[in-house]
Amino acid sequence: MIRHTAGAAMRALNSFQTFGTILDKNRGAGKGFDLLRLGLALLILVSHLSSIVGHSGTTAWLTSLLFGTDASVHAATADVAARAPTLMPPALARPTGGLAGISGPFIRALVPMFFALSGFLVAGSALRTRKLLPFLGLRVLRIVPALFVEVFLSAIVLGAVFTNLPLPSYFSHPQFAAYFWNIVGVVQFHLPGVFQNNPDHVVNANLWTLPFELECYLVMSAFIILGVLRNRIAFTTLFTVATAALIVANMAYGYSAKLEIFSGRVLIYYFTCGVLFFLWRDRIPFSYVGLAVSLIVSYFLLRLTNATFITPFFLTYATAAIGLAELPQFKILKTGDYSYGIYLYSFPVSQAVVASMGTDALPYWVLVAVVTVLTCLFAAFSWHGVEKHFLKLKRFISKPSAKMTEHLHPTVVGATTLAGSPA
Repeated sequence: MIRHTAGAAMRALNSFQTFGTILDKNRGAGKGFDLLRLGLALLILVSHLSSIVGHSGTTAWLTSLLFGTDASVHAATADVAARAPTLMPPALARPTGGLAGISGPFIRALVPMFFALSGFLVAGSALRTRKLLPFLGLRVLRIVPALFVEVFLSAIVLGAVFTNLPLPSYFSHPQFAAYFWNIVGVVQFHLPGVFQNNPDHVVNANLWTLPFELECYLVMSAFIILGVLRNRIAFTTLFTVATAALIVANMAYGYSAKLEIFSGRVLIYYFTCGVLFFLWRDRIPFSYVGLAVSLIVSYFLLRLTNATFITPFFLTYATAAIGLAELPQFKILKTGDYSYGIYLYSFPVSQAVVASMGTDALPYWVLVAVVTVLTCLFAAFSWHGVEKHFLKLKRFISKPSAKMTEHLHPTVVGATTLAGSPA
């Protein structure tokens, strides 16, 4: 009897999984991360498209039912809005109720989940590189080349096709030259005379997150320089003090107490929360029950203005757990990470389709299908034509990171390229 009980206890202990054990079993990766990124990017595409078409006619009912009219994923934050006009029709900036109020928290969670996931994965990259310059080099390789090409194509090709100005006036306009500041994270939303007949005149609203993504990398750089990234007790102490201050500021003084939009600073907090979860990966239990509970709690907390800095703990757990779950494996995901390309191209493609066909020419679900197919084609071009070729340079910056890329997407780095390199 004692032996049987001891054996059962041992089996239970061996079956217990943490985030760390799953990462170790999968060579530092999670089976669901690529699928999660892809899903988030596609959901953002759909939510943005619903705002671009203006929720007219039957589209209003369908999009409210499925996606809501929440502006959290397509509104400029206060910081960006101070430098540029709002990104959505005025009606979408108002708090919503009814069906939209029910689905609003789902939409509001999308971009924060992206940032939490980024913090979780980028922390692993930073610990593999160990030094500041290699870390920054990897971030540049991942972000800048694809962004440069998207900005260039938007300004040179898309703008020239859809501007209502004569081409000499378009190319000589100061707004045209200013648009290239997007490449270095100084967000510009408009090109001269472009999409003037659309409900929304913005060329690429998705770029509003760029400055805050870059700030996240600066925060991570500070962690590397100070050495706290390799000392999780010190990191957790700093994080706890900051969290306590933010909760007080939120509850007592209304800091970031808005349902309509998340400020960029809140997104940076989600990123940092992802870093925290990675550092404690060996102590955080993985559980499908915990995943379900976290999703449910996150849904209700996202409806509260005084839970802005409490929700990230639940939503970050849910995000990381989805990425580590045994999700279906699709061969196409081994050929590349298309989520970044989808995120970069979905808004300008949506705008171009609406400018070409109008908002009511097609049923909404057909419009979604057309935009999704076209966006995925551009994402495939971005990955196979740009991103993967620059990612091959990883081996000159960090061999462990190049090994990781080879493991996730074998077409990027040939197996013989890194033969014998340290894991």
